[in-house]
Parts: sequence; C-alpha cells; structure tokens
Amino acid sequence: MTSTFPTSADEFYALRDDRTNRMSSSRQYQDVLCEVRVSAIDAANPATQATVLVAANLLSRWCRRVVLNIPPVPIGAGLNAGTGSLAEIVLDQMRDADPFGRFGMVRMGGDEATLILHIGENATPVAGCHNVFVTASGWLATVSKEGPILLPDDDKPNWLGATAAACLGVAHLFKAAIGVHSERYLRDGIFDVFELKWIDNPQQAPWPETLNVGNVLLVGAGSVGSSAVFSMRLNRFAGSLTIVDRDFTKIENFNRSPIFGRKMFGQNKAEALKDYLRGTPLSAMAVPLWWDQFVLERSRSSFDFDVWLPLANEFGVRLAIQNAVPPLMIHASTTSNWGVNHGRHIPGRDDCLSDRFPSEVFSEQLACASGDIDAPGGQVDAALPFTSTFAGMLVAADLVRSLLPAYPQVPNFALFDWFGMMDIIHAWNRVPRPNCFCRHPSKRLHEMFNSKTRAYPLFGLIND
Repeated sequence: MTSTFPTSADEFYALRDDRTNRMSSSRQYQDVLCEVRVSAIDAANPATQATVLVAANLLSRWCRRVVLNIPPVPIGAGLNAGTGSLAEIVLDQMRDADPFGRFGMVRMGGDEATLILHIGENATPVAGCHNVFVTASGWLATVSKEGPILLPDDDKPNWLGATAAACLGVAHLFKAAIGVHSERYLRDGIFDVFELKWIDNPQQAPWPETLNVGNVLLVGAGSVGSSAVFSMRLNRFAGSLTIVDRDFTKIENFNRSPIFGRKMFGQNKAEALKDYLRGTPLSAMAVPLWWDQFVLERSRSSFDFDVWLPLANEFGVRLAIQNAVPPLMIHASTTSNWGVNHGRHIPGRDDCLSDRFPSEVFSEQLACASGDIDAPGGQVDAALPFTSTFAGMLVAADLVRSLLPAYPQVPNFALFDWFGMMDIIHAWNRVPRPNCFCRHPSKRLHEMFNSKTRAYPLFGLIND
C-alpha cells in the first residue's frame, strides 16, 4: 500500500471523483458554489446541528466550494461529534475529506452561491438561487423545494432522521449541480426512517432506553460499513463491534465514506474505524483480515456475535458468510444505478444471502457496498456519497429497531431509487426460493452456533 498522498488538486480530484464521474456524464458539479444556511433560531437545535454535520460532510465529498452560514454556537453535548463550535467541527471534517477544497464561513449576503441548502424550520428562500429545505426530528426527515416542513418535536437523542434529511438535501443539490431535469428532483415530503416510507401524518416512533446493540460482527469496512459506523457513533451506540477488513483507505474511498479522509489515508480500514470509535460507548476490535482468513484464525464455533453485518463481497464473501450458519443479519448496499437496498435476514423466516445473491450469478455482477461498472481497465465500483451514507444509516436504524418490541417491524427488503423522484419505495418480505438451502436450515446447527445470541428467540420457524 502506497503512503504517498497527492500533492496537487488535479491529482487528488482525478482519483477522488473517478467513481462519482462514473455515475453521471456531467462534470458541472465540479464548478458550483454551494451554501449551507442555518438561522440563529435553529442553530442550537440538536437535530439541526446533526443535519449540518452530516450534510456538510457529504457536500465536501463532491462539491469543491462550500460556504457555511452558521451562527457561532457550541456543539450540543448530545452529539458524539467532538468538542468546540459547530462551525469548527464542520470545517475540520470537510477539510479532512478534501484538503484542496475551498471551504469557509461567510456572513449572510456574502459570497453568492448558486445552490443553497437551508437546514431548520426557520428558513426563507433566496431569490435567484436554487433553494432546497430540509428539517429533521427523531425518526423523521423532510425535504422540500418550496420551504421548510414542520415536524413534531422529539426529545430523544435520535439523529437518524437528521442523517436521512442530510442525504435527501445533498442528493437534491447534486442533481441540480449536474443539471438533471426537474422531473428527476426528489419529491417533497416527510420520510419516516422507522417505517421506511413517505408519510402524511408525522408521528414519532419509540426509541430504546438503551442503545446497547450487544456483540456485533461487521464484515467489510468500506463505504457502507464505514457509513454504518458513522451513524453508530453519532447516535452513541453501546456494545461491542468486531470489524473485519484487510483493505486500506485510498483516495477513491473519500467520495463514498463519511469517515475516511486525509487523517486516515493509508490506514487499514478496520483499524481506522476502531480509532474512529475510540472513547465512545461502542467498544471496537479491528481484525485486519479477509473473511476466509478470519474464519481460519478463529473457529466458527467460537463466535459469540449477536448480529452479523455482511457489508462486503470481496472474493465471494457473502456466500461464505451464509455457509457459516449466521444468526440475525442486517445489511444494505448501493447499486451502479443510484439505488440503495436494505436487507434483513432472520434464519428460518427470511431469505438468506445465498438466496438474495444466488450462486449462479457471477460475483462481479453483485452489488453490495457499491455497484460495479464496466471500464476499459476492468471492473470498478462506483457510488455516490449520499447513497452510501443513507445505506449505512439504514443498517444503524435496523439495529435500533431490533432493540424495540415487535421486531421486525418492517419488511426484510426495501429498494430506494435515488435516480428519480424516489416517489415510490418498494418494500416487501422476500422468502427463500424453493431450491435454496436456507428454506430448510438445520435447527441443530443454529442451536449449536446461535443459541446464545440475543436474537435467537426470533428463529421460531427453523425446521428440524
């Protein structure tokens, strides 16, 4: 692994933006000036601050010029994002994501941005600009082209809706930046992260008294894996997390991950995420190995993980994971056509990874953590920053649902189409194919490997 960081902006952007360029034929986004605007009334609101943190982070991963109109307020104590002022923390993460970007603070009426993201309920459009408005509260997120949508208050430390709102707002700005037709803009409305659907009558879903997710295994620390960890830290998850990945952070990862930047360049990804979680209630252990090496080094019979997060597909790892008789699995992935998939697998009840991604499909056709795109030099993965972060948020959201009564509360599959309006979200329960071995899993094997896991009572449909 080379440790040489690019010394010029041209070299950096050629690597950083390669994957973004493969998702769109337009390069107009490279020249726009975006503004993030927050009113003095909204600036101290924790949900607004969380939305600013995520939105500015995502903007810095494709927009080279961003100005922040943020009042000088301290970061809220309930946000696990560091200490200092909101503006200082935001600028620090943006400059780490893009050391060559032009990011700074301006006063209202300063630099003339062409695209403005308004965050918070007290916002008014700016004449002559492309305005988009987002608000967040608890599990809820809104996006609108006309003005802010008000939401019921939520006093829980839940920033999942804020993460979704940031993704929606930044996605809208990106579409405007590349000049898509207005028919492809995201629809206006209220998105319920808990229900995974657009709603008309917003109501807050419950929130657990504790966010101890138990002993979790994360396989794959790439764009979606790191995004899931980003949401886990922001929401102060507790428990233990074992991170398995042998890969290293590269410039090409900067556009898709809300964590990787200059400070983590060249590090092993698992080690980088462990460092990112240092000092948080979520204890992390890094395992810088590929999956097959991990299983050889640590026998499957020694696993004591409550939940597995299969967020990688190198070397056919998904099928190998399924063959290891996993317990509850939660995952999400992005595709090469702006899509995001959410998945859950309860043994004996839902389909499994080998059913979702059948073995007769060649590995290069699969899309987990990122979509594959044909290129003259071979296959490369491609994804947009807001889709990866949204996918990681979906993983974190389902971990929270698993701590609440009546789990699972939503279908085991959902598809979000970010290419269009996302007016319709396809969600349903997928069942095993008749010829898939997960239709008749061995109860004895699951008892042997998973009877001590937190989710084992869910496995009620396993046959002998």
